[in-house]
Amino acid sequence: MEIVALRTFKAVVDEEGIKGASEKLNTVQSNITTRIQKLEDELGSKLFARVGRKLELTTTGQLLYKYASQILQLEYQASTAILKNKGNYELRIGMPETFAAVHLPTTLKQLKRKHPEILPRIYTDTSDRLALAILNDKLDCALVGNAKTHEDLRILPVVHESLVLVTPVDEEYEPVLFVREEGCGYRKCALAWQELGDRFTDDMMVMSSADGILGCIAAGLGYTVIGENMVTGSRYENALKSVPVTQGQQRIEISVIYRKGHPLEQGILNFVGQFPEYKQ
Repeated sequence: MEIVALRTFKAVVDEEGIKGASEKLNTVQSNITTRIQKLEDELGSKLFARVGRKLELTTTGQLLYKYASQILQLEYQASTAILKNKGNYELRIGMPETFAAVHLPTTLKQLKRKHPEILPRIYTDTSDRLALAILNDKLDCALVGNAKTHEDLRILPVVHESLVLVTPVDEEYEPVLFVREEGCGYRKCALAWQELGDRFTDDMMVMSSADGILGCIAAGLGYTVIGENMVTGSRYENALKSVPVTQGQQRIEISVIYRKGHPLEQGILNFVGQFPEYKQ
């Protein structure tokens, strides 16, 4: 079995279909289909069964997926170890967009000064999707809010941020809770606060960025619950009023997560060490 065939097979599973796999691997769908058929011919067994419009793994496919994941992880570790041995190497870091603007600039500046051999590559997504990307070896480490324990992950808390209720400065606003999309750590905190405060009848509006949320609140369109650091220093700060949350979860823990035994663990720890709150 060739590495490219295993990578193609895993992509079809992870991206839930041939179309998603072709986009991820930057190739046409016919190439994906051909590689899967060749792999099935080599193994003498079907890897997928079509159920309606979806592809589902057969028993053989489930078994191969387990081993393909291990093989591709070892292949990545080998190539990474060689690059590290040469000197400079990339570190793929994921984080929610809301964290990037507040917590990233100073941290990366210090990392560059103290460890110039590390070349950070930044990717943004929600906390839940970032955790999944770590487990699927798409990222080396990630900053996430309220990280969930997992047997394959190390979790290193680096920031503890107070939660605040944010309203317009004149406190005149519509009964609309503004949140980010599913998987956002702040969204979960906001929804829990809303339920505890018996405000579950309020409408909800989903936006893609914290900046957009704060702009709408400054205009009197609603309110939110978010990290204090998201408000401090924002361009809307003078038009907003924020008060500490007094019921339910009052702080959010932001942690760096990565796979146990990662070949770039020392580089990840060097990155983590740039956060003032981190304690070994």
